[in-house]
Parts: sequence; C-alpha cells; structure tokens
Amino acid sequence: HKDENKNDRSITFLDTPGHEAFSKMRARGAQAADIAILVVSAEDSVKTQTLEAHATIIESSIPFIVAINKIDKPNANIEKVKMDLVEKGIYLEGMGGDIPFVLISSKEGTGVNEVLDMILLVSDLNAFTGDKDANASGIIIEANREPKRGISATAIIKNGTIRSGMFVATGEAIVTTRILENFLGQPIKEASFSSPILLIGFESMPKVGDEFNSFQTKKEAEQYVRNIIDQKQL
Repeated sequence: HKDENKNDRSITFLDTPGHEAFSKMRARGAQAADIAILVVSAEDSVKTQTLEAHATIIESSIPFIVAINKIDKPNANIEKVKMDLVEKGIYLEGMGGDIPFVLISSKEGTGVNEVLDMILLVSDLNAFTGDKDANASGIIIEANREPKRGISATAIIKNGTIRSGMFVATGEAIVTTRILENFLGQPIKEASFSSPILLIGFESMPKVGDEFNSFQTKKEAEQYVRNIIDQKQL
C-alpha cells in the first residue's frame, strides 16, 4: 500500500476467528501482531466476542484500530455502535478517547484504503522498526504434518532476516531453511521482519505460539535447543 509519500509499504494481515471458542487463537494473533484491528458489525454492534477480543488486545498492550463493518446493510446503525463501544470503555476518537476508527464495508470495499492508511499512520506513530541485519526471530502461528513434505510450520518474522541455508530452532524442534516459501507457496531465498514464511522439514512438531530463532549453523541451533531443555529440567 502506498503511503502519503507514494512509497510502497508492506502490510501483513493475520486473521483470527471472531467466535468466542477461538480465544486462544486470538491471543496468539495478538502476540504475533504489532497492531490489532477490532472489527465490529454495524448491524449487531458490541457482542461478547467483541469484548473478549478487546480484552486480549489490552492484555497484549498493542495499539489497535476499530473497524465498524457492514455499513452497507439496511439495519446498520453506526451511531449506536459508537455509543455501545464507549459504554464498554472503548473510547473512540471524537467521543472522549483516542482510539482511531474507520467505517468499512467488506462486501463493497468501502473504507479499505482508509484502513490501510490508518495502519501505516499508527505504525509510524509507534515507530515500529526492525533490524534487517539481525538473524530472524518471530512466532510460530501454524504447524502441521504433510504426507509428502513432512512437518511444516507457518511463522511470522518479528525482527531480522532469514536466508536460505540458515537453521531455525523453536522449542525443541529444528529445521534447515533449504526449503523456504512465502505466503503464496513460492520458493524464496530470504525474508525480513513482518513477513509470513513457511518452514518445511522440521525434525519434530513445533508448538504453535512458541518463539523461533534462526542461526547460521546447526551447532548454534542445537545449543539453543539444549539450553531450553536444560531450563525445563531445572
């Protein structure tokens, strides 16, 4: 998305289900994200899962944006939603607070550019930066076993850069980055912070929500794992 200076900026979205049964998944999402978007229906207003998601965001101490969705619907009542949010302690800009909000219609695409602009603005205000020269570290967000490819995991890089030929350790699991893919399933040679990546060929199943670190050599990765095992045995 182009910022106000017409520079291309990359934004990665990590979608988590709104249903209350997925509270743990939302918590992992907040752990991996820099900015949260609290989506509220202009028809249904504030629901139980809205408050649960808000509580997760507050607990994670990350900035957030409110997106009031379905504004195209006949029963949409934007002012009621805003009042309901304020009554629940979610103080929007212009209503006694400083939480930015955007009106959107995911069906018609209304307000999408405004959401993207707001994400970049919040990012700049919070001075989110990363060190491209550091070895990549981040969060495991999915893991599964495939019959042909073995154990793979999707991860979000929080800092640094990962390159083909490095070694990744998470918990007690290690993998080499000989096979490294982007979110489209395309082979890549490297990726930097805020990028989603697919790591393929783990020796054991990584744990979703765990932090990962990358190393130049397998010896360093194995030492990292040994340190984790030793700490568990203390």
